[in-house]
Amino acid sequence: MVELRRHFRGETVLITGSDGMLGRAFVEAFAELSEELRVIALPRRRLDVTDRSAVLRHEADAPTVILHCAGMALADACEIDPNEAFRVHVDGTANVCSLAHATSARLFFPQSVFIFDGSIVPVDESTMPNPQMVYGRAKLQAEQCVLDEAPQGLSVRMAGFFGGDEKDKNFVGHFTRSLAALLDAGISECEVGGRRWQPTYTLDHARNVLLLLARSCSGIYHMGSPGEASFHDVATACVEALGLTDQVRVLLRIDGESYHEAALRPDRMVTATTRLDREGLNRQRHWRNALGEYLERPHFDQFRPPSRRFK
Repeated sequence: MVELRRHFRGETVLITGSDGMLGRAFVEAFAELSEELRVIALPRRRLDVTDRSAVLRHEADAPTVILHCAGMALADACEIDPNEAFRVHVDGTANVCSLAHATSARLFFPQSVFIFDGSIVPVDESTMPNPQMVYGRAKLQAEQCVLDEAPQGLSVRMAGFFGGDEKDKNFVGHFTRSLAALLDAGISECEVGGRRWQPTYTLDHARNVLLLLARSCSGIYHMGSPGEASFHDVATACVEALGLTDQVRVLLRIDGESYHEAALRPDRMVTATTRLDREGLNRQRHWRNALGEYLERPHFDQFRPPSRRFK
């Protein structure tokens, strides 16, 4: 933390998509530094990255670091509207790269492990991407733009994550909201599938990325928590952490594993943090420890029994 405070003192940081899951985590991570730095947090309503002139107007802010978190985060939505997916991810990223080039800002790009097809697991920096969905193809093209066009471009390929409280669109956010609805309806059992992934806390991602930026790292890194888990494992851990084990039982769905998704996802996706480990820069925690901390946040009081709520 001391290194980060010292490094970012006096910096001007611009964050696109600051109201999303990962963007929020970066805003929180910078707030923890409590130092003299300027953070320009731009949610979608304040900056549409596909509007090139709007993006380039921020040249006047003279950012020294740009965290490009804006994008179409829902893979199924990208599959339904591929033109919009490429417009947001590819054209939008090209505009942000132009801003980085004009201001000589270091540019961070969050990449998805959905650029891989799941035929090789775990994936790492040497694994050849082979996206099977529109989202992955658009993100891969955007990453190449960052690596080719941005000064000191940094792309971090991130495992599937949770975070953002009410903005959490991924499994943990969806499951906790569904769990509350089940309990309200008096239902004491739920079925959850066995797809395997690498649940990782957005705040852990953000803090680790700031370390990479502080060390002037560039190129491609893979980042994810140690350990993997099925959706069923994570759902069970959520029930335990929220103190609901005597009210609901999580069953493993085994009949067909139907997820009703437009985008084709692999049944297992895990990344190896090869470069982070080699360079001594891995600060990721086991997913169970990070999930437990996440579910202690005030947002989740609404899902806890009154006796388990934090004062």
